[in-house]
Order: sequence, then C-alpha cells, then structure tokens
Amino acid sequence: MDLEESIEKQYKAMMDLKESVGNQNDIVLRLTQHVIATTSRKTSNLVFSPALINVILSIIAASSPGDTDTADKIVSLLQASSTDKLNAVSSEIVTTVLADSTASGGPTISAANGFWIEKTLYVKPSFKDLLLYSYKATFNRVDFRTKADEVNREVNSWVEKQTNGLITNLLPSNPKSAPLTDHIFANVLFFNGRWDSQFDPSLTKDSDFHLLDGTKVRVPFMTGASCRYTHVYEGFKVINLQYRRGREDSRT
Repeated sequence: MDLEESIEKQYKAMMDLKESVGNQNDIVLRLTQHVIATTSRKTSNLVFSPALINVILSIIAASSPGDTDTADKIVSLLQASSTDKLNAVSSEIVTTVLADSTASGGPTISAANGFWIEKTLYVKPSFKDLLLYSYKATFNRVDFRTKADEVNREVNSWVEKQTNGLITNLLPSNPKSAPLTDHIFANVLFFNGRWDSQFDPSLTKDSDFHLLDGTKVRVPFMTGASCRYTHVYEGFKVINLQYRRGREDSRT
C-alpha cells in the first residue's frame, strides 16, 4: 500500500467514525425523552449521562459473543453496523468526549470504568484487551465465592475515589446474593465546571413556574441579556450553556 492509499484509508476510517459518533445525537434525544417521560413525576431533579449509557451498552454487546440476539439488539438500538463500530465510538467517547481538561482550564472530568470478575471464570484475552485499551477500564480478578464482602468493599472504595467522595457505600455489606455474582461492571462520572458566561445574581427575578398538574408557583429565575441556543422537543426543552474550557478544547 502506497502513501496515498494509506492516507485515503485513514481518512475514510476517520469519516466513518465521525458519522457513527454523529448518529448518537438522535439516540441521545430519544433516550432523554424516554427518561424524562418515565421519571418526571417521581423526582424534581434528574441527572444522567447518555454518553456513559452508550459505553455501558457497548460493553454489554462486546461481552455477549455467544448471545447474538442481545448484541444485535444493542447494535440496532445504537444505530451501528457492528460491535466493532460500537467499540470504536465508545473508545472515542472515553478518550475524547470525557477527557479531563483541568490542566488546560477546565472543566474537571473524571470518567472511569471498572470490571471485577470471578477468578475461576475464563476471560478471552481479546475481551480483556478491549476493556483495558479501548474502554480504559481497570480489570480485576476477584473471589466472589468466598470473599464477596471483601470484593464489595473494594468496589465501594474504587467508586468513592473516582467520585471524589461523593458516592460512598454503593454496595451493601454481607450481601446474600454476592457469592452468586460472576462479575461487576462499574461506570462513574465526576464533573465540575464553571459556566463560560455566568449569570449575575442581581438579575434574578421571580416568575411563574408551571407544574405538571397545571398549577403554577412563583420561583426565582436566573436572567441575562446574552443569547442562548434553545430548542423545544415534545415533553421537554433544551438550552445550550457553554462551560469554561481550555483553549484547545473543542467540545460543545
């Protein structure tokens, strides 16, 4: 293969990956609409990461080589052509979209994957390499059968460290079902950022907030004179608020 063919091949691969990443926009909107529709009456605030859900589903598909039905359904849901394409997109999410920018001015992002598997089970070397290099996950062989409580403490310690102490004791002590567990996959995200254009507290104004039951209440609203990108979808509205970021950070 000459240099021109090599460059053309790399360019095509890059464009294919860009198209696959772009397909996630539609998936994110459908997922957001579903989550809001099913939880809006149960909680006043909702935070979730569609990007991490994509990563989790991709790992499930990759870990189910014998269960083609599950893998095929996930590939179809995420609008990909294969599990290999899912892995490529997820790798891009992990290494680029969720990359930490603290050193260059923010935001601070800590996204981590952890995998714990019963030590007596066989793991294909290719799957282990996929976790380590594409998903940047920690890989641990543990004793679920006789030391389940110790494993739970290890997982809890990992989660607490990755979330800067915000999540503690995720798994209970002395779980009865733990000896029957084959593996645990943990996925965490810590985010700390400042808006690029911050609201002036002195411009806060009281206005009507309309509740789902048709009534309304007076609440303080942040206001400002700058332009904001907004869009209205069935059941929810979206506003684009840029976070302060480093000079070379091109994420939106």
